[in-house]
Amino acid sequence: MRGLITIWPVIFLLALLCDFDWSLSVTLAVVAMTLIPGGGIATRAVLVHDIAAPHPRQKNFLAMVAEVAVRTKGSLTIVINPGGKVLYPGQASLDAVRSGQVPLAFVNSAFLQSIHPGLGFLNLPFTLNDDTFAIDVAEALLHLMQTYMKPSGLEVMGVMRGADTIFVFKKNLRVRRPEDLRGVKIRVAGPGIYQEIVRSLGTEPRVIPAIAMGAALAAGEIEGMITSPGGWNKNIQDAPHGSLIPGLIFYTYFLVADQSWLGRLPAEQRQALTHAARLCVTGQWREMQGDDRQLISTLVAKKGASFWTLPAQELAPWKERTEGVIRRFSQAYPEAIQSYRAILSPGNR
Repeated sequence: MRGLITIWPVIFLLALLCDFDWSLSVTLAVVAMTLIPGGGIATRAVLVHDIAAPHPRQKNFLAMVAEVAVRTKGSLTIVINPGGKVLYPGQASLDAVRSGQVPLAFVNSAFLQSIHPGLGFLNLPFTLNDDTFAIDVAEALLHLMQTYMKPSGLEVMGVMRGADTIFVFKKNLRVRRPEDLRGVKIRVAGPGIYQEIVRSLGTEPRVIPAIAMGAALAAGEIEGMITSPGGWNKNIQDAPHGSLIPGLIFYTYFLVADQSWLGRLPAEQRQALTHAARLCVTGQWREMQGDDRQLISTLVAKKGASFWTLPAQELAPWKERTEGVIRRFSQAYPEAIQSYRAILSPGNR
């Protein structure tokens, strides 16, 4: 981390000049490093994602980029969403890597089911969450995922805590029982298991990218949204009421790389990218959990939001309603679910 610390003053000074455009500041700092004697000519790589600023995860992306630059002495430059303005919603992020348009993307796990439906184990209700996560779990999970990703020419390099998602609404609907959601049209981030979970609760799912969910709410296409605290922050004026059902739909994002591009990198650059992803993203899971808690507290204290969390002792009806989602997946992909459960078993840690 010593090298990463030394570059942050440079990034901060550039941010002042760039009106606090942090993505641009990191890019300029990295480019500046390549001009230092001995820095060499940088390889430029583009990383795309669909998480709009301001969002707590932005700092982790930027820290990863800076760490790569330091460890490679500027020989590998990563540019995030070129210009810092264009987002690649959901499937578009993954498709950009698969088509060779870009070499790197952070992708919501819902869209990885398009690579292999067996990867739906990532999205099952009440499975991988803040209680079950550990670094050794993450490493084993990435290894398991690679058996599904490799045939598609992709490499998975890190897992990121997306969020323990929340239901948010215009009206003050405190979600206590599954029945409270019956017939509600609600936004989900992606297809597959997310949709199945919502349908099992009697609701009508609508797959809508994060950048479009505010407009969909205003147009009446949906009555509420399932989103992260960061997504709620972007839409707090239109949907000020939030409810958390812990573990019901837990977002994870994965750093996905073009395998052929990765194979052409010098070993030092590959190792630096892997290290940075684990250090600045995967290894920051608990810090990300704290970031989300702090953001929710701020929304309640300063922006007039209301927020309620379902007590653990009241989760049983939710688990009963969604058990069929797990059962059907287990029947369709028994090897995947068995391997996944073995990873999550405390006895195997």
